[in-house]
Amino acid sequence: MSGQAFSVLNNFSSMKAQKDLYFTNIGLNSTLAKLSSGKRIVDAGDDAAGLAIAASLKADSMALEQAVRNANDGIAIVQIADGALNKLTDLLMRAVTLAEQAASDTVGTNEKAILDVEYREILNELDRVVSVANFKGERLFSVGNAFTKSIYVGDTQFSSFITISIGGPSGAGTAALGLANSARTSFSSVATQDNAIATLRLLQTAVASLSRFRGVLGAQQNRLVNAVSIIQVQELNIKAAESSITDANMAQEIVNMTKWQILMQSGMSSLAQANASSQLVLQLLR
Repeated sequence: MSGQAFSVLNNFSSMKAQKDLYFTNIGLNSTLAKLSSGKRIVDAGDDAAGLAIAASLKADSMALEQAVRNANDGIAIVQIADGALNKLTDLLMRAVTLAEQAASDTVGTNEKAILDVEYREILNELDRVVSVANFKGERLFSVGNAFTKSIYVGDTQFSSFITISIGGPSGAGTAALGLANSARTSFSSVATQDNAIATLRLLQTAVASLSRFRGVLGAQQNRLVNAVSIIQVQELNIKAAESSITDANMAQEIVNMTKWQILMQSGMSSLAQANASSQLVLQLLR
């Protein structure tokens, strides 16, 4: 301070050194907090605007993480239904074999009766598989109403749904239940040649129907799988944007720490010199 008189009541050099040390200590503590946490924004004072943007990006990222889990739940539902239809197809293939065998004159009446016993058990199993296929207690196959779920795959900004549907008047549920319900009627017997031949035609139609409905389920599953892939890419990009705002540049912070440490040491030395200068007044009393 130019022109400042020598005084023992106020040591302005010491006061200035203390002020500089105060801000140096704040800078050093902030840098150490960033180094220990790996974050550029430790508290709101570091970058208020950046913190608000990063919080919004973080919310979107967490929402998309859950969206992936939602889509995977939808995939699981479709896979359960497709697994049941796959089993029905296997059973129908065996029924076709039995009906084909029973349609031949090389198989006697007694043998046809034995084939018919196995055939009836296949029909019973068709009925059982259709009735027990469920997701968390909800039956997947129903003639009157489709099993429908809306899968939410949006974020905090935009709503987005993917709807999966199993069953309904023209869905896989109708085909599956139709097979089960006809177990005692249309497909009731292969005990005679005529019945076996008629049954073969019906079984052929049933196999084609199930294959078509499995194709519909496959298309729904593929859509969900593609949605998961797209969401994961979106989530990755959002996390990268958040990281560029919040993550600390470790090399830069190490440089800053070195700077603050040097300033702290020089400030302490300056403070010591400033405090010592006041004691020089005692030299005048000698």
